Amino acid sequence: MKRKGIQQMSWKGLAAFTVLIIILPFLLSTSLMITKATFAGIYTIVAVGLGLLMGFAGQISLGQAAFYGVGAYSTAILTATFGISPWLSLLIAIAAPALIAYILGHTMARLHGYYLAMATLAFGIVIHVLLVEWKGFTKGASGFYGIPKIEFFGFTFTQGISYYYLVWAFALLVIVLSLNIIHSRIGRALRSIHDSEVASSSMGVDTGRYKMQVFIISAMFAGIAGWLFAHMSYSISPGSFGLDGSILFLTMVVLGGSTSVWGAVFGALLITAISSFVQALGSKISFITSDFEHVLYGLILMLVVIFLPQGLFPAIAAKLKPLLDFTGRKKKSGSITAVKGDQRA
Repeated sequence: MKRKGIQQMSWKGLAAFTVLIIILPFLLSTSLMITKATFAGIYTIVAVGLGLLMGFAGQISLGQAAFYGVGAYSTAILTATFGISPWLSLLIAIAAPALIAYILGHTMARLHGYYLAMATLAFGIVIHVLLVEWKGFTKGASGFYGIPKIEFFGFTFTQGISYYYLVWAFALLVIVLSLNIIHSRIGRALRSIHDSEVASSSMGVDTGRYKMQVFIISAMFAGIAGWLFAHMSYSISPGSFGLDGSILFLTMVVLGGSTSVWGAVFGALLITAISSFVQALGSKISFITSDFEHVLYGLILMLVVIFLPQGLFPAIAAKLKPLLDFTGRKKKSGSITAVKGDQRA
């Protein structure tokens, strides 16, 4: 019954969040704010996938930006160089990170915790070097230009409200898929692995298979985000997919709360808002640069790990839970106590 209640709250939250996403462009005053909200949707897709990997499978990845980059460069090469439709390249942008994750998953099957984090960090560095040095395909450090726009039955998605809705349609789909995963038998198995992998194995849970599955899913989500980013920007460069990007995604998940899908969404939105605020402040104060932004993220990450290890979203939800409890259980409990008191009297 408790699990059913959690599911109901998740779907109610999804409905309310969807309404907010639909009306948000009409509340934003500038095209820059709509662009930032669009980037928030792209970051949400990556963060939700990483949240599944960290919060439910208990695996730390510092290579998520590499999967993000593989998805972006896959569609850039296929569409700009070979003239393939962006919708067909979407399949490759999803399949290529999934295949790499499958190979890495078998290679790193025995790694756990920080050892896995270091291995994925090395993978991210390798991908970044390939994007810079493989100039025949990626155009090198100067960047890849001429990525075509996405069209759908004659309608062209350009930067602005139309692309905002496209990105958030994919983001909402990712959230729905993730909610279904965590409320399924797979989700229960992942939570047991996160609590104790040894105990899960002793109970007959195939821990390796489940960790592999969620690792591949997180890579696929990153590939979708990369596809959206490439066709929104029309040009990409390796700098967007380096270690800084992986740390940014990690900060989103840790800040929002890795044990909740909504925590990852909340973290992505909050980090995007903080980034926009810092950039606006940097235009007025000279010493506030991108390096200051990295320092701020590091400080936020450190404070959250020390004081709110579960993340901001679970802490806020716990504070608001008494206010949102309309079940009447307290009243019922009080009436029962009163009846017992009358009986004793």
